[in-house]
Amino acid sequence: VDAIVTAPTNAGLAAGTPRAPPPARDGSDSRRRGRAMRGIFDQHLLLLHKSLDFRTRRNNVLASNIANVETPGYKAKDLVFERALGEAMQANEPGPLEVTHARHLDGRQAVPLSTVQPHLIRTSNPVGNADRNSVDLEREMVKLGENQVVYQALAQMVAHKFAQLRLSIRDGDV
Repeated sequence: VDAIVTAPTNAGLAAGTPRAPPPARDGSDSRRRGRAMRGIFDQHLLLLHKSLDFRTRRNNVLASNIANVETPGYKAKDLVFERALGEAMQANEPGPLEVTHARHLDGRQAVPLSTVQPHLIRTSNPVGNADRNSVDLEREMVKLGENQVVYQALAQMVAHKFAQLRLSIRDGDV
């Protein structure tokens, strides 16, 4: 069966019905959409993404510690992220110097959120073992459980953020 495809017509529009203006040919329409998309996928979503990535990486480090609990000489490790993350979140706050151009420095030493990375550190066991293994199994299990709870909370926040976006798209209201 051959189907005939026809272009939509204006026959269904009532006289005097306003129509959307044609898109601008100077590219301003796409720039406007780009700004709108950056507004939708804002710093909060980037923060959630970075935090989920950190929690995943930390989970692997903590699991490695637990797996090596009986390895002689193994030194427990952990990932730290919160301090660098806090500093990056303050990157949007004004610095102590007045800025007259977008490319001027404002005296802050903060790095952008998109470039923040966790730091791998060695953790110590105050009790110590005869085989110089620094893994405290109970402490590692507590850290792993806490990490998993925070990961689940972050995942729920991402799901909620996207549910809000779906609702906004469907209802056309923010």
